[in-house]
Amino acid sequence: MLGRPKYDIISIGDPVIDSFLFVDDIEVKKIGKDLKAIINWGDKLPVQKFYKSVAGNASNNAIGSSRLGLKTAYFCIAGDDAGGREIKHRMQEEGVSTEYLHFDKTHGTNYHTVLSHEGERTIFVYHEHRHYHFPHLAKSKWVYLTSMPQGFEKIYPPLVKYLDEYKVKLGFNPGTYQLKAGIKVNKPILARTDVLSVNVEEAQRWVGDDTRDPEELCKRLRKLGPKAVALTDGRKGAYSHSEEGFFYIPEFPGPRIEATGAGDSFTTAYIAALVYGKTHAEALQWGPVNAGSVVQKIGPIDGLLSRNALETHLAKLKSFRAIPVTDLKAKDKVLKMVAKKKD
Repeated sequence: MLGRPKYDIISIGDPVIDSFLFVDDIEVKKIGKDLKAIINWGDKLPVQKFYKSVAGNASNNAIGSSRLGLKTAYFCIAGDDAGGREIKHRMQEEGVSTEYLHFDKTHGTNYHTVLSHEGERTIFVYHEHRHYHFPHLAKSKWVYLTSMPQGFEKIYPPLVKYLDEYKVKLGFNPGTYQLKAGIKVNKPILARTDVLSVNVEEAQRWVGDDTRDPEELCKRLRKLGPKAVALTDGRKGAYSHSEEGFFYIPEFPGPRIEATGAGDSFTTAYIAALVYGKTHAEALQWGPVNAGSVVQKIGPIDGLLSRNALETHLAKLKSFRAIPVTDLKAKDKVLKMVAKKKD
């Protein structure tokens, strides 16, 4: 594996097939700290629109990275069924190498049902049991590690060896099971993470919910090992914390039809910018542009941008730039700006 890397990025994680149900007959109420969806139990609810898509955090990253011009491969396991064949075919269509995509002849493909209402969504998740065995990966500049099923920790030792031996950079966007496993289980990965991407609620799960201060959350997360943190806060914007400093950027302006994949598209573009030699402040500009395009389409893939399209969007809106938060005055200004934004 000496010499030039074969890939710019290898995505690792579980693929799924998403089914989207657009339902109007839902009431959303804030109960305590949480928003709850209320429906009439036992009723037959009319569905206004139905849509199906290949999805999953790593799938979204692989396709998004390829569209942004990166040479991309995907390490995953799919069911040996119609869903699995659909996933492989879509990757090949998008120019993603499937040399590390394996079919499970015992367990089927994972499926999500996405309940969408007024631009937001709740996801019902069904994942099959998997036995992951770390393959002999070709050399890559980056690895993107994200949502995996129970038993994910078995690939950590060989992944760590691979990262260390070939000096591969790591982007880490932990999924549900990785977050639930806690800091101790993820410590070897966090120690080698170049960019940790989480939302505010995920950050609080790992470093404490006694604060929602984005800078404090980023500092606490970086103490766990990551060199940089990309922290998203839904429609209120996002933050970057690294050696370059602390930056904020608002949501990219535009309509929102459906939000699935917004976080994945943000992180995908953020890391792609770094692969291209951009700064973290510039990467923080790339993320919301990609996410802003994705939420204008149904599903996590159709709105993913090419590099040329992304840079064209940025060029047209020259005022959309990362805001450096260099002192308390700048921080107070940003926090007041964020407080006015819709959740």
